[in-house]
Amino acid sequence: MTHFLKTTALASLLALSTAGTVLAQDTADEAELRDLTSTWVAGWSTSPDEPFSIDQIADLYVKDERLFSYDFGRPHNGVEGWEAASRYYEGFMALPAEWTLVPADDMRVTVRGDIAWTTVSLSGSGTMPNGDPIAFPEARVTLIFEQQDDGDWLIIHEHGSSAVPFPDLETTQSLISDDGQ
Repeated sequence: MTHFLKTTALASLLALSTAGTVLAQDTADEAELRDLTSTWVAGWSTSPDEPFSIDQIADLYVKDERLFSYDFGRPHNGVEGWEAASRYYEGFMALPAEWTLVPADDMRVTVRGDIAWTTVSLSGSGTMPNGDPIAFPEARVTLIFEQQDDGDWLIIHEHGSSAVPFPDLETTQSLISDDGQ
């Protein structure tokens, strides 16, 4: 076998073995990111017996100014940095007497090197202290994670939004279908 063929064969084997390692790592990262996102969803649920505590979610976030959050509530221009975000989260979650988020079965995970993002649709419900109901039937969240030097994935950006009441479901389906109907 010529040197060129030997080198090409060796390079091909190395590329295939490296690709398998990357795929295996991505699979492990994806599983971890699914778990982290599920923990994030569960951490936002409260009850009178188990009020919200920032400790339920704090370990999921970077603790510096890299964190930026557009949440379901205000302010419209978002919240920057862990210190401001944690104050906002605690204040926001002190408003309802009870609050439950339920994830849909549509979580997506994308990993690109040391950056990853997850998306999931949610519904939420609860009550205010005066007994008024809170209904949040259609919401979604995107979490952007950065892998730290120690291998941990931490949230550097989150964006929560809810659906506007138009168009109706039938019109929406027609807008996104391949045949336009």
